[in-house]
Amino acid sequence: MKTAEFFEKGSVWRAILRMSIPTIAVMLVTIAYNMADLIFVGQTGDAAQVAAVSLASPFFLLQMTLGTLIGGGGCTAVSAALGARNTARAKVCSGACVVLSLAGGVLLGGAALLFSDAFLRFFGADGTTLQFTKDYLLVLAAGTPAVVFSSAFANLVRAEGAVKEAVLFNGLGTAANIALDPLFISGLSMGVRGAAVATVIGNLLSAAAILLYLRRRSTALTLNPRHAFRDKGIFLQVLGLGVPGSVGNLLMSMTNTVANHIAIRYGAGVVAAMGVGGKAGMIVSMAAMAFCLGVQPMIAYNHGAGNAARTREIVRKTGLLAVLTGTALTALCYALRMPIARLFVQDEAVLALSARIMTIGLVGMPLLGLYYLGVNYLQSVGHAALATALSVFRQGLFYAPALLSMHRLLGMEGMFWASPVTDVVSVFLALFFMLFPAMQKHRARKQPGARNPI
Repeated sequence: MKTAEFFEKGSVWRAILRMSIPTIAVMLVTIAYNMADLIFVGQTGDAAQVAAVSLASPFFLLQMTLGTLIGGGGCTAVSAALGARNTARAKVCSGACVVLSLAGGVLLGGAALLFSDAFLRFFGADGTTLQFTKDYLLVLAAGTPAVVFSSAFANLVRAEGAVKEAVLFNGLGTAANIALDPLFISGLSMGVRGAAVATVIGNLLSAAAILLYLRRRSTALTLNPRHAFRDKGIFLQVLGLGVPGSVGNLLMSMTNTVANHIAIRYGAGVVAAMGVGGKAGMIVSMAAMAFCLGVQPMIAYNHGAGNAARTREIVRKTGLLAVLTGTALTALCYALRMPIARLFVQDEAVLALSARIMTIGLVGMPLLGLYYLGVNYLQSVGHAALATALSVFRQGLFYAPALLSMHRLLGMEGMFWASPVTDVVSVFLALFFMLFPAMQKHRARKQPGARNPI
């Protein structure tokens, strides 16, 4: 079996790079995709339409969170099943992902269509932005099943080693979205509604490509939902395993809202500078995340196969590679902080503040890969509760209080330092969670009467 040979044998370095580089490519494509809508909508010259994209973005985040919840959990469950040579179990897991994707997409999209006014009030749309935001939201809501399915299964196919295909699926949807944006937004004069139409069409094409792959090339995954009902507990298992990877995104949206509420006290320029200042850190963070997310199927597979030695080797080498990459990218982003800022703003005062925020935000970035490694490792070996706790701690339990307290103590400057302080503390907590089981075993061996392993 190709997956078994690739995950179990050969150079770990080569396997890590083979699994991670395509995931990094997906992250880069995602960044380009997120910028495309704003760039093309911005060409309309209508600030209200640009604001509408930002105001409706929490709904797109909900779609992505649901896709990550299902796809991330399914990827871990399928990888563990394949590691145990249990193809039937893998089909049960993938069948559950089909059911969850379609049901979740219909429920979320239906709720947004039926209660659009409530969603719009929650997102903060009013006045000149209300109708534009509603136009964008309703189209996006109608396409929710396709968005959730493509997001979930682009994740799931990695479980059987189809990392190149995962990049292709994401890249196809993104390329279509970028190509169609100018056509619908300007060419057909649809404005912000056209941006949403392009997004939905891109995800439909991605979903179609995934369906074609599953029918023609996949050996371990299935589209038949009947397999899922062989074990009704599989639904909760998949969702439980997917929580750590999805809860962080949800909490990040909430804490960013808190940060914006504080920043607006100092004026719109500070809000803009904070948004721009986070771009460099996002590049480093997503690269580190990609390395750790890419090796997650290998960790789950070898743990499921009982191959502890190879699991440890994968974790050690991934951690080293993530730190080295994070350090190099941090240095590069620091050197290019002004050119990066100029991509988004031209005002000299905002540029200077953006560069200052970038400098502060990059402080903890070299080590941040260890945090993502901790989350993905704990998720892969079945400690979903610990992985979830780690995600909740970083994005919610620590960052929000740090933001509020450091702002109270140090003013505006303290607000900028809350993020790197949270990053550093989270790294050490992740290392503790990863090493704690080994420390317990070591302590147990030293107890009187304990049998020394051979």
